[in-house]
Amino acid sequence: MKQKRYIYGIVGCLLISMMLGISSCDGLEDELFQKNSYIVHNGWQDYALEVAEDNTTILPIYFGVNGTSANDKDICLTMEIDPDTLQKYNWEKYKNQSDLYYKILPAGTYTFDADSWTIPSGELNATAAIKIDLNKIEELGSLYDDYVLPLRITSSTGEPMGQNKYTKVLAHIGFKNDYSGTYSGKGIITQQGTTYTTEITSTQLYAINNNICYMFVGEKTRANTPDYLNYVVEIKRDEWGGITLSSEVGSLEFKSYNSKLSRKYTYNYNDQRYYTEITTVELAYEYLDKTQSEDLRMTFEGSFSMSRDVLRVEYPNVDVEE
Repeated sequence: MKQKRYIYGIVGCLLISMMLGISSCDGLEDELFQKNSYIVHNGWQDYALEVAEDNTTILPIYFGVNGTSANDKDICLTMEIDPDTLQKYNWEKYKNQSDLYYKILPAGTYTFDADSWTIPSGELNATAAIKIDLNKIEELGSLYDDYVLPLRITSSTGEPMGQNKYTKVLAHIGFKNDYSGTYSGKGIITQQGTTYTTEITSTQLYAINNNICYMFVGEKTRANTPDYLNYVVEIKRDEWGGITLSSEVGSLEFKSYNSKLSRKYTYNYNDQRYYTEITTVELAYEYLDKTQSEDLRMTFEGSFSMSRDVLRVEYPNVDVEE
């Protein structure tokens, strides 16, 4: 029986080889699948882009080609802005709540590094670099808004484009500096003249250049406050590491008290190339909340911390706690 099975196996292999026009069951000379070009990180993608000294940043978009054999052609790609996909996404996510829609990054605030991009023969990837100018965003829009840059491949020569969903990306644009991010801790909001309080356990600082972040007061966020732009506060760091809180929204009647930023470093025993950097912000301020039927004077006090790993070689002169 074993001998019969062995013979059947050989016959089966020969028949398959004849059908496929190949000489061996071990290696396929011809590719099984059609090659396609695509955007590597497609669909919805969150980006936290480092802000440079000139207040610009780079959004990288990576192109790829799939298939089961090596790429033997130059594949030339073009790309364009795709507002229709963002509109459909907003509708599916928020329906008639248009105040929650993501905004498209304003034209004139970004530039492509080329008109087309080539995946060279023998390679599987290419990269487009989109330069975003935060100064232009401030001129043409608002640095406090939540932006998306929707993109799609428009042509592919050498190999065809892949399925529609793999050739599009909704790039959700965020910026970062070395103290922006999500902080955890405890903050107490008190309605002045009453015993009413609310507690929050985190706050988010959003970068708009190397030294300035912004936040929303109290418990306000884009998601829970339709007129969130009326609750923006900027946090500016000075050359000594201190911070100043201020707001250009007159109706907020914002007053800052003793707010400060501090930072400490500890050894990272899991990876000795790094220190663990712990940044703490202490916030104390008052503001006018106009989201209720009557204006409410609120006081906020809280302390929040954020940790990240930093390379020791980039921080040679810091004091490190045991």
